[in-house]
Amino acid sequence: MKRILIPALALLAACTSPTENPVAEVAYDYFGDTIQIADTTSLAGLLGQLQGGTDSVYGTFAAPISSVCQVKGCWMQLDLGTGEEALVRFKDYGFFVPMDAASEIAFVEGSLTVDTLSVEWLRHQAEDAGESDSAIAAIQSPKVSYSVLAVGVALAQKERATEEDPAPHDHSSHEH
Repeated sequence: MKRILIPALALLAACTSPTENPVAEVAYDYFGDTIQIADTTSLAGLLGQLQGGTDSVYGTFAAPISSVCQVKGCWMQLDLGTGEEALVRFKDYGFFVPMDAASEIAFVEGSLTVDTLSVEWLRHQAEDAGESDSAIAAIQSPKVSYSVLAVGVALAQKERATEEDPAPHDHSSHEH
């Protein structure tokens, strides 16, 4: 009986031992620069710095993605957990994120600022999201919001649909 019980207990103990670093066990896809997830800063801390009067803060933080541009993946919205969202655009329009990334947790490195989004940009964003013409026309005033200029994004790896040639997208009427 001891021969069976001791190996079984050792196996059970090995199976239930906590891992030291669960983040290290997840594989990530990187978009833009490869970022250091271990350097993640508290999003609440970054937002607190902005509310304290700082114009811009730079860091790596994590937040759930609430929406992604459905034309090309050229922007995304993050849920800040405060009832507000942040618009994320990508440095030099140099990379995109998968269009199916909504509801995933994104690790983002970049500059977080308080920004005024123009009516033109808000209408463009609504168009990319597939809003009706009347909803787009109803946008009449700019919006003060958080914005991020990201240098890199990391998403947990998963099977993704790939699109060889994304649909052409006219960016001459707005800035990313």
